[in-house]
Amino acid sequence: MIENLQIWPALGEMAYLLFLLFMVTVSIICAVRLNYTFYRSGYYLPFMVLLGLDLSRFTQVYFQWNLKTVFLVFAFPVLTALFFKYVLKGKYKSPIYFAAPAAVLIFLLFMYPLVFEVYLAFHKLNLSTLSQWVRNGDITFVGLENFKDVFTWASETQESFGSVALRTFYWTVINVFFHVMLGVTLAFLLNKKIRGIGIYRTLLVVPWALPQLISVLAWRGEFHSSFGYINQVLALLHLPTPEWWTNPQALFTSMCIVNIWLGVPFMMVIALGGLQAIPKTYYEAASIDGASRWQQLKAITLPLLKPVMLPAIIFGSILTFNNVNVVFLMTSQKGGISGADILVSDLYKRAFIFNRYSFSAAYSLVIFILLLFLTLLWAKASKVTESINK
Repeated sequence: MIENLQIWPALGEMAYLLFLLFMVTVSIICAVRLNYTFYRSGYYLPFMVLLGLDLSRFTQVYFQWNLKTVFLVFAFPVLTALFFKYVLKGKYKSPIYFAAPAAVLIFLLFMYPLVFEVYLAFHKLNLSTLSQWVRNGDITFVGLENFKDVFTWASETQESFGSVALRTFYWTVINVFFHVMLGVTLAFLLNKKIRGIGIYRTLLVVPWALPQLISVLAWRGEFHSSFGYINQVLALLHLPTPEWWTNPQALFTSMCIVNIWLGVPFMMVIALGGLQAIPKTYYEAASIDGASRWQQLKAITLPLLKPVMLPAIIFGSILTFNNVNVVFLMTSQKGGISGADILVSDLYKRAFIFNRYSFSAAYSLVIFILLLFLTLLWAKASKVTESINK
């Protein structure tokens, strides 16, 4: 039975990856120690230059990399030497020992793809140029052409960037509004001393605790036009039964319902934690002074809850803005349909269905800049970075 499940090969692969990760970590620490040991030597810089030349020659001969990559291989040990000799100067040994392995892995997993994405956004890579890039690493430089295409009418999806961006704005506002309103309302109810409060809290957290894949696929079945529970209830009430899977407006509504159901528990937990952190003595003093419940809510609860909720709202807005999972799964892994797409699902289709890789890189940068601008604008308007004591 164990052999049929192919457990041992999988365990072997995991052990190999762990060993490889261990060796990389040890190698980085050893390299850091050697640089700290010899950075004062007069032979240090010439040695690192020769090392860079040898590495670049090796990669050019055995891997046949292009000149740009070979130059980067040469520049890495040289820049490392300059950094240790003229910037660190023997300082910060312990922090560097701990941070160096993590910094290298972060660079490989995050920074390098980000830099390559920016590079790709200004070049032309699609199915017609992919073979050329694989053969010799050359991609045609096109400047801002990809960014220009982002804001023009899309022939593949028949939707402009503006219409998809506006729908994404509606999607974010609708979802976050209901996340906050329902989450805070449930938090107020759960903050009261009622019987069986632990059971209620557990049940209300279930949508957040379940894997999103299972939850969304279960909801998708409920929106089946013939056999789904939603349309059966609507039919019993003699109400119209929409084609949830194919009608863009109905599909967008169903996606909002599912995403609201998934996101309310998160806001509820944040709000409940904020409510429980408010000292009871504040309410006791307000009651002695004759303040009504509404006055206590307006003068105590909401001001003290605001510093807790504003970061959660910003975080929830970012997650909702980029939540391609619900769209992807509710549309049967098709990445969205015209009239129901949001920006990230539209980006998915351009990249992996229409294979416009450079265009998609530019598209993702535009989405990132737009999201960054909206986040900074909201943070400034809400004064989330200011201290509560000011």
